[in-house]
Amino acid sequence: MVRSLNPANLPRHKNPVPTAAMHHGLLVSSAIMGKITESDDWPATKEEQIALAFEHMQTLLHEAGANLQDVIKVDLYFADKSERPLVNPHWLALYPDEAHRPARHAHISELPKGCCLQIGIMAIVAQSK
Repeated sequence: MVRSLNPANLPRHKNPVPTAAMHHGLLVSSAIMGKITESDDWPATKEEQIALAFEHMQTLLHEAGANLQDVIKVDLYFADKSERPLVNPHWLALYPDEAHRPARHAHISELPKGCCLQIGIMAIVAQSK
């Protein structure tokens, strides 16, 4: 049975969807955005928003019992794809070894007002017997 994940320390979605769902060790996220959890506001800059989105991604992984090396695919949804270079420093910090990076796909998307990036992930989470 699918298990919904809604960590209390991450922003909640406006629609009735979980932050992520897990089934048989497959973790799939809904949109991960760089919103400030306590206020539900966007940070002052796009750089801060992107950094926070990647922090939220790591928090979700931790809450699911996973780590960065369990991630097999990252989808990046941009309002403006020319902002992709703003992501690369975070990507390289999280995945410095090019032999151990997940697949990554950048998309252009209509995002909520004020949002410059949404992240979607798929990960395989080890299950205890």
